[in-house]
Amino acid sequence: MITLLGKLRDPDCSVTAIADDLEVDPGLHVRVLKTVNAVAFGLSHKVSSIHHAVSLLGRARLESLVLSVAVKNNLDGENMPDWFDMHLFWRAAARRAALARGLAQRLHPETQSESFTAGLLQDMAIPVIAQSKTSTYQKLYEPWNIVDNQSNLIELEQNNLNLDHATIGAQMARNWGFPTSLIGMINCHHTTKASAEIPLSVQIVAMLKGNPEIPLTDLAAQVGQLFNLDQNLYRQLAEQAQEDADELIEALR
Repeated sequence: MITLLGKLRDPDCSVTAIADDLEVDPGLHVRVLKTVNAVAFGLSHKVSSIHHAVSLLGRARLESLVLSVAVKNNLDGENMPDWFDMHLFWRAAARRAALARGLAQRLHPETQSESFTAGLLQDMAIPVIAQSKTSTYQKLYEPWNIVDNQSNLIELEQNNLNLDHATIGAQMARNWGFPTSLIGMINCHHTTKASAEIPLSVQIVAMLKGNPEIPLTDLAAQVGQLFNLDQNLYRQLAEQAQEDADELIEALR
């Protein structure tokens, strides 16, 4: 993985060499193709080979995709506490990614790829905290995940644990060599202030809880109030994202 990322960032390395590296890793090869062909990723037509994917996506988008797949591989360990369901966690993450890309397509098209990746990975530190702070974190996380609970997870973490998943997630991203812009999105995704550095789509999907059964459309009024986004437009995007996310989570398996 480190070798592949190095080649993606090396302007002297040909796309053929990058595709060759992907082809010799069967697990990564399959996941990249499945994910890039998921509706939520946003391509207009299907990709049949890894060489086609590399040439079509370009280095930046391919790097975001490879990082996403790599993080999922690293986080899907066997030592998670019984109360934390990783399948539900990734279903919620897939919804964020699909909605972030849909919103970005309408609001700031130049950030679609980064918004997709940030939406998928912005909560990647939550399983890490759940694993290390087991019973204490359970008492915070599960009540927050209740449908009618309006508490802020970041504030709960800071007040009770003196840490938060955004800060830890950003540090994980630095350690893994993420692009600077993506690190910033993970670190500040819970801001509700207008920021040129944090795409609006990333801020909106950060409002979603970790319970993937809560309809995305439930956020319409809150999104309209906080971000001055047309509620009908949001509902349309949310309904499409819900459908797209189901395909995305299957691709990431």
